[in-house]
Amino acid sequence: MSKNWKITIPTAELYNIPWESKNNAKLEEFSCQTSQLELPEKTNTHLWLINLSTFDHKPYSNCLSNDEKDKLDRIIITEERERRGKSRILLRIILAEYLHISPSEIVFTYNENGKPAIETPLNKLSFNLSHSSNNLAILIDSYRFIGIDIESELRSSKIGIELAKRFFYSAEIRLLQQAKNEEQSTLFNLLWTLKEAALKSTGLGVFLIDKAPDFSFVIQKKTDLNLQFYKTKNHAGFIVQTKEFLLSTAAEN
Repeated sequence: MSKNWKITIPTAELYNIPWESKNNAKLEEFSCQTSQLELPEKTNTHLWLINLSTFDHKPYSNCLSNDEKDKLDRIIITEERERRGKSRILLRIILAEYLHISPSEIVFTYNENGKPAIETPLNKLSFNLSHSSNNLAILIDSYRFIGIDIESELRSSKIGIELAKRFFYSAEIRLLQQAKNEEQSTLFNLLWTLKEAALKSTGLGVFLIDKAPDFSFVIQKKTDLNLQFYKTKNHAGFIVQTKEFLLSTAAEN
């Protein structure tokens, strides 16, 4: 088992966050020590946030499987290929610490929509990841099916409104149209991350975005804090908003 992950991920931030809370909060309240890594309790999940630009992945490329290397080789854009490679390596390093095995020993399986899972986990462990630009988010759980989406490059309000008219619920569209121009982009992207996280938790793809839940009730709430919890009939989760990104999570109830 690798024991040097704290050195290989110098900017990793780990948060131990409950799935449900009545009050909004600050993300920093749930920061925890990465040196005491154990699977999250039933009521909580682990959120990893990592800046990919600071991670030197080349010494660890051998931990990737042949099919992962083949997929990376097919990516034409160099920057995107490097970001995806770093994300996969970091995912393996982190999962290996929970499972107490070498990163290269992990074998992934994929559902029909491409969502990965561990083929033969030594512990009950579920995970999901998302990256946008140089921001990588990894979610770890041991009891639920989960999803996560992060967006660093927000779509413009004009594009957002057009997409909303095609895929969103009427209540969501109405709230977007009522918002000021400078708010529309943020609200649209917040809804999009919520929907994508919910779809990923159920193993579905973004092509079914019109089947995702109605999250109009979420964007009606005003908060100055960077962590917001929500609950629907089928999902619970939280939202993180910073100057660098929007992030949403979902877990099936």
